[in-house]
Amino acid sequence: MVMSPGDKHPYTMSRPDATPLTQAESSAGLDPIAALSVLDDTTRANIIGTIVGHPKGAPSKKELEYYNPSIAASTLTDHLIRLEEVGLIEAIERDREGLERGQPYRFFQLTDAARELFDRNNLFEPDAYRELFAEVEKTDEIEAAEGVERPNRRN
Repeated sequence: MVMSPGDKHPYTMSRPDATPLTQAESSAGLDPIAALSVLDDTTRANIIGTIVGHPKGAPSKKELEYYNPSIAASTLTDHLIRLEEVGLIEAIERDREGLERGQPYRFFQLTDAARELFDRNNLFEPDAYRELFAEVEKTDEIEAAEGVERPNRRN
Protein backbone atom coordinates (compact mmCIF):
# COMPACT_ATOMS: atom_id res chain seq x y z
CA MET A 1 0.00 0.00 0.00
CA VAL A 2 1.06 3.55 -0.63
CA MET A 3 0.19 6.61 1.41
CA SER A 4 -0.02 10.02 -0.15
CA PRO A 5 1.59 12.76 1.95
CA GLY A 6 -1.71 14.32 3.10
CA ASP A 7 -3.82 11.16 2.82
CA LYS A 8 -5.21 9.35 5.84
CA HIS A 9 -6.36 6.38 3.77
CA PRO A 10 -3.99 3.99 2.05
CA TYR A 11 -4.59 3.01 -1.54
CA THR A 12 -3.25 0.18 -3.61
CA MET A 13 -1.39 1.02 -6.75
CA SER A 14 -2.68 -0.52 -9.95
CA ARG A 15 -0.88 -3.65 -11.11
CA PRO A 16 -1.17 -5.52 -14.40
CA ASP A 17 -2.39 -8.52 -12.42
CA ALA A 18 -2.97 -8.49 -8.67
CA THR A 19 -3.40 -12.24 -8.23
CA PRO A 20 -0.74 -14.17 -6.35
CA LEU A 21 2.02 -15.88 -8.29
CA THR A 22 1.07 -19.21 -9.82
CA GLN A 23 3.07 -22.35 -9.09
CA ALA A 24 4.85 -22.03 -12.46
CA GLU A 25 5.74 -18.39 -11.80
CA SER A 26 6.96 -19.14 -8.29
CA SER A 27 9.13 -22.04 -9.38
CA ALA A 28 10.44 -20.10 -12.38
CA GLY A 29 11.18 -17.03 -10.30
CA LEU A 30 9.06 -14.93 -12.64
CA ASP A 31 8.21 -11.47 -11.34
CA PRO A 32 5.07 -10.48 -13.28
CA ILE A 33 5.73 -6.75 -13.01
CA ALA A 34 9.35 -7.03 -14.19
CA ALA A 35 8.34 -9.46 -16.95
CA LEU A 36 5.59 -7.23 -18.30
CA SER A 37 7.77 -4.12 -17.96
CA VAL A 38 10.36 -5.68 -20.27
CA LEU A 39 7.62 -5.82 -22.92
CA ASP A 40 7.30 -2.01 -22.91
CA ASP A 41 9.98 -2.29 -25.58
CA THR A 42 8.19 -2.83 -28.91
CA THR A 43 11.04 -4.94 -30.28
CA ARG A 44 10.85 -7.40 -27.39
CA ALA A 45 7.05 -7.53 -27.67
CA ASN A 46 7.46 -8.33 -31.39
CA ILE A 47 9.90 -11.13 -30.55
CA ILE A 48 7.38 -12.62 -28.11
CA GLY A 49 4.68 -12.30 -30.78
CA THR A 50 6.90 -14.17 -33.24
CA ILE A 51 7.48 -16.98 -30.74
CA VAL A 52 3.75 -17.20 -29.97
CA GLY A 53 2.81 -17.18 -33.65
CA HIS A 54 5.43 -19.66 -34.81
CA PRO A 55 3.81 -22.92 -36.00
CA LYS A 56 5.92 -24.96 -33.58
CA GLY A 57 6.06 -22.33 -30.83
CA ALA A 58 9.84 -22.38 -30.90
CA PRO A 59 11.57 -20.44 -33.68
CA SER A 60 15.31 -20.49 -34.26
CA LYS A 61 17.34 -17.29 -34.23
CA LYS A 62 17.44 -17.47 -38.04
CA GLU A 63 13.63 -17.46 -38.12
CA LEU A 64 13.41 -14.64 -35.58
CA GLU A 65 15.76 -12.58 -37.76
CA TYR A 66 13.66 -13.29 -40.86
CA TYR A 67 10.34 -12.38 -39.24
CA ASN A 68 11.82 -9.27 -37.58
CA PRO A 69 14.01 -7.80 -40.35
CA SER A 70 14.43 -4.43 -38.66
CA ILE A 71 16.35 -6.01 -35.76
CA ALA A 72 20.11 -6.42 -36.21
CA ALA A 73 21.42 -9.88 -35.29
CA SER A 74 23.50 -8.55 -32.37
CA THR A 75 20.56 -6.55 -31.06
CA LEU A 76 18.30 -9.60 -31.36
CA THR A 77 20.74 -11.55 -29.21
CA ASP A 78 20.63 -8.81 -26.55
CA HIS A 79 16.82 -8.85 -26.54
CA LEU A 80 16.70 -12.65 -26.29
CA ILE A 81 19.09 -12.54 -23.33
CA ARG A 82 16.91 -9.97 -21.57
CA LEU A 83 13.71 -11.95 -22.21
CA GLU A 84 15.42 -15.06 -20.86
CA GLU A 85 16.72 -13.20 -17.78
CA VAL A 86 13.21 -12.18 -16.71
CA GLY A 87 11.87 -15.69 -17.28
CA LEU A 88 9.66 -15.09 -20.32
CA ILE A 89 11.53 -17.36 -22.73
CA GLU A 90 13.92 -20.28 -22.59
CA ALA A 91 16.34 -21.67 -25.11
CA ILE A 92 16.06 -25.33 -26.07
CA GLU A 93 18.59 -27.25 -28.15
CA ARG A 94 18.37 -30.39 -30.20
CA ASP A 95 21.14 -32.82 -31.02
CA ARG A 96 23.08 -31.62 -34.05
CA GLU A 97 23.44 -35.15 -35.39
CA GLY A 98 21.54 -35.57 -38.64
CA LEU A 99 21.27 -31.84 -39.32
CA GLU A 100 22.50 -30.43 -42.58
CA ARG A 101 24.94 -27.56 -42.53
CA GLY A 102 23.17 -24.32 -41.64
CA GLN A 103 20.09 -25.95 -40.15
CA PRO A 104 19.17 -24.59 -36.73
CA TYR A 105 19.65 -26.58 -33.54
CA ARG A 106 18.79 -23.91 -30.94
CA PHE A 107 15.25 -22.60 -30.51
CA PHE A 108 13.39 -20.18 -28.25
CA GLN A 109 10.05 -20.85 -26.58
CA LEU A 110 7.87 -19.25 -23.93
CA THR A 111 8.24 -20.55 -20.41
CA ASP A 112 5.15 -22.07 -18.79
CA ALA A 113 5.12 -19.14 -16.36
CA ALA A 114 5.10 -16.64 -19.24
CA ARG A 115 2.20 -18.40 -20.97
CA GLU A 116 0.21 -18.38 -17.69
CA LEU A 117 0.98 -14.70 -17.14
CA PHE A 118 -0.06 -13.80 -20.69
CA ASP A 119 -3.24 -15.87 -20.44
CA ARG A 120 -4.28 -14.20 -17.17
CA ASN A 121 -3.74 -10.77 -18.70
CA ASN A 122 -5.20 -11.54 -22.15
CA LEU A 123 -1.90 -10.95 -23.90
CA PHE A 124 -0.32 -12.68 -26.89
CA GLU A 125 -3.34 -14.86 -27.75
CA PRO A 126 -1.84 -17.77 -29.73
CA ASP A 127 -4.58 -18.21 -32.35
CA ALA A 128 -4.47 -14.56 -33.39
CA TYR A 129 -0.69 -14.59 -33.77
CA ARG A 130 -0.73 -17.90 -35.66
CA GLU A 131 -3.26 -16.49 -38.12
CA LEU A 132 -0.99 -13.50 -38.78
CA PHE A 133 2.03 -15.75 -39.00
CA ALA A 134 0.36 -18.00 -41.58
CA GLU A 135 -0.03 -15.03 -43.95
CA VAL A 136 3.71 -14.27 -44.07
CA GLU A 137 5.51 -15.24 -47.26
CA LYS A 138 8.41 -17.57 -46.49
CA THR A 139 11.60 -18.30 -48.38
CA ASP A 140 12.69 -21.88 -49.01
CA GLU A 141 15.39 -21.43 -46.37
CA ILE A 142 12.82 -20.38 -43.76
CA GLU A 143 10.47 -23.20 -44.77
CA ALA A 144 13.38 -25.60 -44.23
CA ALA A 145 14.19 -24.02 -40.85
CA GLU A 146 10.55 -24.37 -39.77
CA GLY A 147 10.66 -28.02 -40.80
CA VAL A 148 13.53 -28.87 -38.45
CA GLU A 149 12.35 -31.06 -35.60
CA ARG A 150 12.38 -29.29 -32.25
CA PRO A 151 13.40 -31.02 -29.01
CA ASN A 152 10.69 -31.91 -26.52
CA ARG A 153 8.80 -28.82 -25.47
CA ARG A 154 10.09 -28.92 -21.90
CA ASN A 155 13.53 -30.15 -20.84
